[in-house]
Formats: sequence, C-alpha cells, structure tokens
Amino acid sequence: MKFINVLIVLFCSTLSYNVSAEEKSCAAELGKKQSEILVKWCINVSSATHPPCNSLNACNLITDEIKRGCAFLEKEKNPPYYCLLTYQNESK
Repeated sequence: MKFINVLIVLFCSTLSYNVSAEEKSCAAELGKKQSEILVKWCINVSSATHPPCNSLNACNLITDEIKRGCAFLEKEKNPPYYCLLTYQNESK
C-alpha cells in the first residue's frame, strides 16, 4: 500500500502547474481515499499558516506543499518515509 501511495505522489508531482477551469479536484482525480492520504501527508509536513492541504484543491498544489514541507525536514533524523522517497527519486 505504501508503494502505491508513493507512486501517486510522484505521479501527481508531474502534473502541470497551469491551473485551468477544467482542472479537477484531487478527490475527483484520485478518489476520496487516495486524496485523503495526500492531504494527511500535506498537513503533517506543512509549516504554512493556510496550506493547500484540502482534497478539493488540485493534486499538484497538495504535492507541491508536501515537497516544500519535506525540504524543511530533509536533514531531520526521522523524516516521514514519503519525504525520503520523494527526495531519493528527485535527486536522480
């Protein structure tokens, strides 16, 4: 299950940064269960006052916030596993 979640994060991170009227919510794009996982990860790592950690937002907004939050935790002793996997794949 964890592997599937990581694939979802990596897939969503490749989405376009252009927000259009046709862009779907993350819940509509991935389904309620998977989008809720991304939202939990986002809330867990975000230091923003009003982060975009909401399944009604586009997946790319949520995953960008996860990446941003993970960047702050990069040197931590025990960062969340999804941060480790995100940075291992991005550094290649």
